[in-house]
Amino acid sequence: MDDLPFQRSADDTVSFTLGASSVTVALKGATVISYIHDAQERLFVSSKADVSTRDPNAIRGGVPVCWPVFGPPPTDNSLYAKLKQHGFARTSVWTFDQDRSTESNQEVKAVFTLQPNDAIRSVWTLPFALTYTVHLLPYSLRLSLQVENPADAVASLPFQALLHAYFRLPEGVLPPQVLVSPLHNLAYNDKVTGEQKVNEGRKVVDVDGPKGEVDRVYFRAPDELTIAYKGRTEMVKVKKTNLPDAVLWNPGPEKGKTIKDMHENGVDSYICLEPGLTEPFQYLEAGQSWEGGMEISFA
Repeated sequence: MDDLPFQRSADDTVSFTLGASSVTVALKGATVISYIHDAQERLFVSSKADVSTRDPNAIRGGVPVCWPVFGPPPTDNSLYAKLKQHGFARTSVWTFDQDRSTESNQEVKAVFTLQPNDAIRSVWTLPFALTYTVHLLPYSLRLSLQVENPADAVASLPFQALLHAYFRLPEGVLPPQVLVSPLHNLAYNDKVTGEQKVNEGRKVVDVDGPKGEVDRVYFRAPDELTIAYKGRTEMVKVKKTNLPDAVLWNPGPEKGKTIKDMHENGVDSYICLEPGLTEPFQYLEAGQSWEGGMEISFA
């Protein structure tokens, strides 16, 4: 590894740089826990989060990978009976594939893989192969998840997938001052009010709801979304590929106090905008593969 820019640390992370930008990925969940661009940290991670592989819990923040389910697992199929919320990919220990990771003047590419092990087989019986590629580019960060159903599989592989991105807010900006677009005329499920397939009438959506809580799944969202801030000029651009839906989430201050691994007032420092494949499930037959991802840039 001496001739490559990847640095392994004692806390089970891999870090790399390109110019003035840098990324850190935790092997637990292949969770991107830091993206520094233009001298600013762009992702939020709770100070109570434990990124080590010794800890069994998902990392609160960064970009966890939700797979093979998003949210609570279905209750009508025994395949999902032992899964926890958001599946096992975000809590499993991934392998850093040094041989497939590369660098150039235009990109540093780090590759992480996950395949069934004894712990996974105890909760999920189907074979699979996941490849997660973190591309650090001069002006953006691109994340790509590939799912494969092995050629010798005897059953189709059903899954949902979502990149649960926690975007750090600029200093002095609170979640209700965040504006997300374009979500106009999209159908969404509201997990706070329980409403299903509601039509979004606003051209620009603020991250505010009952007691400050917002938790919505927008279906068939545009592939380019923008995060802006009231009274500010800076913006975050989120471009998604083959992930048709988008989740908008912040628990608000009251519910935020009940999150055990969230530091005090931490929910004021981020919003989640999460590209995903949530409905319907994707099915892969033996030998088939699927790939989806997102790219984060700034304006």
